[in-house]
Amino acid sequence: MKADIKTILVVGVVLIIGIALVYYSGDLFKSNEPIEQTEELSGTLRLGGSTTVYPIALAASKVFLEDNPGVTITIDQSSTGEGLVRFLNGEIDIADGTRPPKDAEYDEAATKGMDIQMTIISNDAVVVVVNKDNPLRDISSEDLDKIFFTGEITDWSEITDGEKTGKINVYGTDPAISGTAELFIKKIHNKGEFVEGYTIKHPTPTIVPTIAGDSDGIAYTPLKWVDDSVVLLDVDGVTATEDAILDTSYKLSRKMLVMTDGAPKGLEREFINFILSSEGQQIVRDQGFIPIG
Repeated sequence: MKADIKTILVVGVVLIIGIALVYYSGDLFKSNEPIEQTEELSGTLRLGGSTTVYPIALAASKVFLEDNPGVTITIDQSSTGEGLVRFLNGEIDIADGTRPPKDAEYDEAATKGMDIQMTIISNDAVVVVVNKDNPLRDISSEDLDKIFFTGEITDWSEITDGEKTGKINVYGTDPAISGTAELFIKKIHNKGEFVEGYTIKHPTPTIVPTIAGDSDGIAYTPLKWVDDSVVLLDVDGVTATEDAILDTSYKLSRKMLVMTDGAPKGLEREFINFILSSEGQQIVRDQGFIPIG
């Protein structure tokens, strides 16, 4: 008989895993040998952060709890930045994110005696989408910069050889809290603010429906949320295929990770080990992400 699932969904998010736990602090990668579980697990594990990793968190927690009925998992869904705020305040045990901590977040952790360690749990990418009626199929990094940041391109006629006209409506996530926005800024413009008229959409899954309903819209979004209601553009002539994401020839490739205070231990470690296991990584793939191995 299956155990009752005791996942408490506070608008939830989480991601985790594996057989050998791989984590890094800053740029330093380390590896721990797995420890065999000799007694039944119990206790409460609190997670929170990025909306992008939520589907993995929920699916993984359900399977993990079936085998560990003495455990309770609470999952909060917000954003990478908001998850780190809660993590640094001691409100959650694991923060999941689509970016590493910023210098200010590392500094705050140090003042509180915390040592942020990151564990990679999957591969992912940020992609650019337009409405299905748009004739555009490929866009350069330079043109993305001019649309999203400098404002040098404002009409579709400028990049479609006149096949489409009209003011370009620009959408994306909140740069103040979103790891997805941070990666897009870093890879396309290095640093700086979005163009005037940029529309913030939150939570992230609302972006694709927005573009599906706006024939003049363009947006960046995690690959996970893309469906056939919109057109996914190549960037610099490269399609966001699994191979291109893994070898990083696709420019907006990224890693997804979870963060703990020090090396994962106890219940944190067991849950993360599960996500990194072959069963956990199959959950990663089933949820639309690319496994790490």
